Amino acid sequence: MTKLFNQIILLILMLSLLSACGFRLRGASNLPSSIKYAVIDGVAQYSEVGLAIKQQLESSGAKVLTTADVDTVHFVVLQNKFTRRVLSVNASGTANEYELTYVFSMRVQNPEGKWLVAERPINLNRNYIYDPSQALAKSDEELTIRSQMISLAVRQSMRRIGIKLRQLSSTGSSSGNASQVEIPVKNNEINKK
Repeated sequence: MTKLFNQIILLILMLSLLSACGFRLRGASNLPSSIKYAVIDGVAQYSEVGLAIKQQLESSGAKVLTTADVDTVHFVVLQNKFTRRVLSVNASGTANEYELTYVFSMRVQNPEGKWLVAERPINLNRNYIYDPSQALAKSDEELTIRSQMISLAVRQSMRRIGIKLRQLSSTGSSSGNASQVEIPVKNNEINKK
């Protein structure tokens, strides 16, 4: 009985130390609650990337519209590109291993057309073994890897955007409305679009 009691006390102590250090599960992207309506630009809304962005926006409480409305924040996808290169070949010259690279970047624009967040590109790399005798299975594996990379890049981008928007609303605006806050962006970054 005493041993069980000591284990429970130890468990409670460990959990309280873990929460005291600031640890928490990531969960949703936690965009500010001031973003009520959003539009996805730069990709088709029902593409794999568009659906991943829509899922992240809806999980944080925003409603995704197909066309812009009065108080709509625009999530503009600037880069969405996969490249594949051969890493190794076998004795007959057939590819044995590939590297997939995915580059994704997105910016947030308020209803007035001002950039709220200038996003850095997210670069993801994954390697996979290719066996020509199992071409169908390996093509399915590549599609699965691509899907996972898209999901990871969108989640990572939305977390960064959420952090930046919360910082802006807490320091840059007394009303806390994300559509009225603007982050300084270098002119050459805006003109790259």
